[in-house]
Amino acid sequence: MAGFAVREKDGSGRVIAVYSTSNGAQLKEAAHGHPKKASSRGGSWRRLLGDVFLPEGYPHTVSSDYLQYQIWNALQAFCSSLAGLFASRAVLQGHGVGNASASATNAIFLTVLQDVFSRLTTIVAGYYLGTSLYPEAKTYRLLADVLNDAAIICDTLSPHLAHVSFSVTYPFLVPVADSPLRVVALCLSGAFRALCGAVAGGSKAALTVHFATAGEKPGDVGDLSAKDGSKETVLALLGMLCGSVVLHYVHDARTTYAVLFSLIFCHLAANFVAVRVIAMRAFNRQRASIAWVEFRASYDGECKSFQIIYMSLTNLIDEGNTNLTPTVLSYVSVACRERIFMDSSCIPCSQPGRTWCSLGVPFSALVDPAAVPPATLALFSSSRVDRQQLNDDQIAALLELFSGENYILWFTSDYPLSHPSPANGLSLAVVLKDSHGPIDHLKAWAHAHELARLHGSSQSGRALGGFDAQLAGVRDALGRVSRMFPQFVVQARAAGWKTEESVLVGGSPVTIAVDVGEAALEVRKDI
Repeated sequence: MAGFAVREKDGSGRVIAVYSTSNGAQLKEAAHGHPKKASSRGGSWRRLLGDVFLPEGYPHTVSSDYLQYQIWNALQAFCSSLAGLFASRAVLQGHGVGNASASATNAIFLTVLQDVFSRLTTIVAGYYLGTSLYPEAKTYRLLADVLNDAAIICDTLSPHLAHVSFSVTYPFLVPVADSPLRVVALCLSGAFRALCGAVAGGSKAALTVHFATAGEKPGDVGDLSAKDGSKETVLALLGMLCGSVVLHYVHDARTTYAVLFSLIFCHLAANFVAVRVIAMRAFNRQRASIAWVEFRASYDGECKSFQIIYMSLTNLIDEGNTNLTPTVLSYVSVACRERIFMDSSCIPCSQPGRTWCSLGVPFSALVDPAAVPPATLALFSSSRVDRQQLNDDQIAALLELFSGENYILWFTSDYPLSHPSPANGLSLAVVLKDSHGPIDHLKAWAHAHELARLHGSSQSGRALGGFDAQLAGVRDALGRVSRMFPQFVVQARAAGWKTEESVLVGGSPVTIAVDVGEAALEVRKDI
């Protein structure tokens, strides 16, 4: 019988055992790195800790940014656990622990009131922020810890606010026997902590999916989430043990606040770095804007000299060959330029004025803006003037222009409250059709970029004043995008982007189905 060899591998592809035989000899087993057969006690402990706290198949089943994120995440969790002990001690002092005149009933009522505010805030946050958490996971991941620190500060200040009150005259804070400010601080603390929980839950789920699906091999989301929970538990225990020692030596208010704010600073700094090292591979609005702007610049030849130097250094082209293909930045390069807190509806443009674009709005927002509340177009928007209804001929022309697309892009006149008077700005809206997909979202966003670019190159925006001029501008921008977009998608996939998992639109937006001719008459009869 011919000899054979069987290699046994773990989830990461590492060979842990070899079973071999030759010329009829007995089957033999040779171990290679299996924990149960390791000769080194130290190596056995390291493998055991890795199996307990690292996901199965690490590092091949997680993204390249996983380890860096976990290091900074561990530091911030430790600082948060320490700071939380100071807040817990302050709350107990406020409830009257150690004070014989304190009432347990009052403490229960105050806890119930705090819990009511917390639960109501959770419901409201889920309603308003639910569909925004996944597309803007990095933003809400950092925001969650800012809210958590705000809750810790409110808790720590609460016992000192029980005997002060605000005054309209100097010194503005006056001592009183009993002040409602402590109750207000505790209610705010419960609301902030509830917001933190709602925001952190959604953003953490998005990051877990990213870490588990961006590796060399697909990972197990459930296993990764469970291992992260184990690490957080150990860090919380270490934080409580160290905090118990620190609390034993820190008693006066000045030292308490010095240590507390130092911990909060370290906590926020570690969170900021942790979020910055994450390189998401799916396009959201900001990442798509950065990638498209750079691709557009290279397409126009604005970055041609830089590319020639770079590619010459890497020996990718000959000295005389300058016929370069426009490229898309990698997701790592885009992550370095990405801002954590930014208005996701804003389109960056090199020309004067700013542009805002809303994706997935109702069709009535375009044809009859007066019938749609401004909040439908964008969060924190307000109604402006010049909201004109389109007539049937204009609607037909608009539908004909986008007959070959799965979206419709048009102008609106709603601007964010933070910019009530945009001098030469634009406000755009995108209506999605039934068959829309991630590629259509990406093309619509690129179309909005080109329209903003065209508007910026016109004189004070007057070239896009009437319907005919606006339609011509939209048609011109659509033609430019149609020429460049296929190459953009190809280059984006080559750079490592997951274009099929675009998160430009969150949730399930309102869509339309367009019927013309006899089909439209049949639809009207059915209504």
